[in-house]
Amino acid sequence: MKRIVAVLAVMAAWNLAFAQFPTTGGASGGGPRPQDPAKGKTLNDVANRNSLESKTPQQQGTAAQQPAQPAGKHQPVAKTQEEFKAFQDANAKPDAPSAEAAADAFAQQYPQSELRAVLYQRVMGLYQAANNSDKTIEVGRKTLSIEPDNAPALVTVATFLANRTRETDLDKDERFAEAKKNATRAIELANSGEAVPAGTPPAQAGPYKDTLVSMAYSALGAIDFNNKNYPSAEENLRKSVEPSQAQPDPISWYQLALTLERETKFADALAASQKCVEVAANSPEVANACKGRQDYEKRMANNPPAKPATPAAGTTTAPATTPATTPQAQPK
Repeated sequence: MKRIVAVLAVMAAWNLAFAQFPTTGGASGGGPRPQDPAKGKTLNDVANRNSLESKTPQQQGTAAQQPAQPAGKHQPVAKTQEEFKAFQDANAKPDAPSAEAAADAFAQQYPQSELRAVLYQRVMGLYQAANNSDKTIEVGRKTLSIEPDNAPALVTVATFLANRTRETDLDKDERFAEAKKNATRAIELANSGEAVPAGTPPAQAGPYKDTLVSMAYSALGAIDFNNKNYPSAEENLRKSVEPSQAQPDPISWYQLALTLERETKFADALAASQKCVEVAANSPEVANACKGRQDYEKRMANNPPAKPATPAAGTTTAPATTPATTPQAQPK
């Protein structure tokens, strides 16, 4: 997917590309979702920009002596040439397990380094590319323990918790509470401008902010959907698809269509599915899933279920023997 193509230049120094999670299956939170194989990059690609690779050790040392800047705007720097070399070595590891081991070793050797969170954020991305949700969450949390206002980590952890928490999980409420807290904080940072990395060109700051906001509201919508709070899910998912400078996300439109179906707003659901198809030109599996909803939504929009008659005063109405059923999303 090209959702964040407009902001990839923010990560030019890092070029950390990793795959968007493909959530499937009826038990996953936020409703069953189609895989999106074309979504090749996520917010880690537009994460806190680091210009170390273009700086000499002398320049790094000068930068390290400058006063600390607010979280989300300060570019992390190495304090010594040795620290920078160790960082480069750790950052060069090609796979998630070796990169995590190298990041752990770096953090042990340089426990006060500003670059620890940068390494762990990359590891988080590598685990996301491998579709390892547990390790993505674990390393994302480790990133946040070092840098609590790391906006890409906040959104990533929130997204995975929102979409990979199951009804049967004993810690479901705790996971959703954490996801909601992280997503809400990411929105606050984005709206205040604190999430935009230092040195981001003005033309890229807007898309970066809007992408953060869109993904955070999508996570909030998934939490509400899983909790069967469909009006709130609709509100948050509509906010997810609203940001004008973020690349349209067909999965958010798909989730919105499912939510509107649950609310029996079938005409609106059909419109959301049609929009999903429009923006999923490079994601055929998502487009097919949305097309699969349209036949049902058209039928229901043209022949809405009859509303139960209001009983006269003093009378009671027997419950229906067969409750209405909601169609399932596309299978895996």
